Amino acid sequence: MTTKYNYTWFLGTVMAMLFVSVNASAETVRGDNEHARKWNKFADDVLVLHKHLTTKTETSKKTRLGGYFGNPKFYKEDGYYEKTTGKLISLVQWELQNPNLMHSIEVFVRDDQGRILRDYSAAYLPNYRNAPTQTLVSLHIYNGELHAFRTFEATGDRIVERCTGKLKNEDVNFILDEDEIAHAMGGSTDVMERVDYKACFKGMPDEAGKYLTPQ
Repeated sequence: MTTKYNYTWFLGTVMAMLFVSVNASAETVRGDNEHARKWNKFADDVLVLHKHLTTKTETSKKTRLGGYFGNPKFYKEDGYYEKTTGKLISLVQWELQNPNLMHSIEVFVRDDQGRILRDYSAAYLPNYRNAPTQTLVSLHIYNGELHAFRTFEATGDRIVERCTGKLKNEDVNFILDEDEIAHAMGGSTDVMERVDYKACFKGMPDEAGKYLTPQ
């Protein structure tokens, strides 16, 4: 649980955690060429979606440099914003020493009100590029004053559930990680039977389905 939450910050934190387990992630991908192929295609598809969204609307771009301990200027990050509303469309990071190599990407699909409907992200390790070590799809839903999202790996595994807002004038603010979701789905906890949980995720599909392909 958290008391204050920023969605973009959270995904950035998730991606940063990837670099703690470099060797394990690399070995997993190295051992499964089919997964590597699928994850690379997912990253490529997210980049295609980014190009589509930034081509069909007028944008402004903000650029910053970033990196990691020992290499603080590893990548250049380009943030693309809808010019009329200032809404973030996408964040794309490119390796500074290899400008044609994408380091990470995150793309937001919004409705006519500017609310996020879906977002897609992929990230590579700084020193290993056989395949992305993280590929995420998040589906969002809005019920009354509640905003919830459900995050999946590109494999379809459900790994995060989050809801914030108000229900009957009471604050709602919870997050479930992969283990908590598995325990609840297995009947070990009753969190999914709570009134606030049901209100948050009413109408939300249990699986990412067709949205596992960025669109």
